[in-house]
Amino acid sequence: MKRFTFLLAIAALSVGCTSRIPSGFNPLDRPTGGNGGSGMDPLPDSARRRALAAQILSGNPPPESILATVYFDFDKYTVSATERAKIDAIAGRVKATEVIIAGYTDHFGTEEYNLGLSDRRAQSVREYLVKLGASEAKSEIMALGSQHADKNAAGRQSGAKDRKAIIVDVNYSGPVSAPAAKQTTRPAAAPASGAPAPVTAL
Repeated sequence: MKRFTFLLAIAALSVGCTSRIPSGFNPLDRPTGGNGGSGMDPLPDSARRRALAAQILSGNPPPESILATVYFDFDKYTVSATERAKIDAIAGRVKATEVIIAGYTDHFGTEEYNLGLSDRRAQSVREYLVKLGASEAKSEIMALGSQHADKNAAGRQSGAKDRKAIIVDVNYSGPVSAPAAKQTTRPAAAPASGAPAPVTAL
């Protein structure tokens, strides 16, 4: 069973964020290759999937790659009847492609609890898709908890937009690019004469 579960522990913030990811997973691993005139990004499937997962993790999945956004009630992970209609509408497309299902929560609750809840939300969507005939082997789960939630949400209603799971088409027709690495600048060395170093525009 393919699965990406990303964990961010509040207790570990003092030493940096932690993630539980598959051995050898590298979101920035982008082998080169021809695209055969398909018009799609030249990444092989596995590298394309990893790069798209990295975009989801950073909070910037390509909007056109999202097949559906499924919303959940507060502290719930069961797909409601109204939200099942959204999944019904894209079931045929899901059967013909690979998908990443990413679960999210609002910021209420502990980080650990929210990660588990987001995982169950994504799993619930996948289970419903499988009932409709989609392949479980062609789907992956990402549990993002409250990582991208609006921390200013003051109540259950204002946090409703964060209680969701998105179904992302790995093979959508647009390009996929891994998030750019942060550039670091090194201060210029002062001239030997002791004069101030020249200022370089950034």
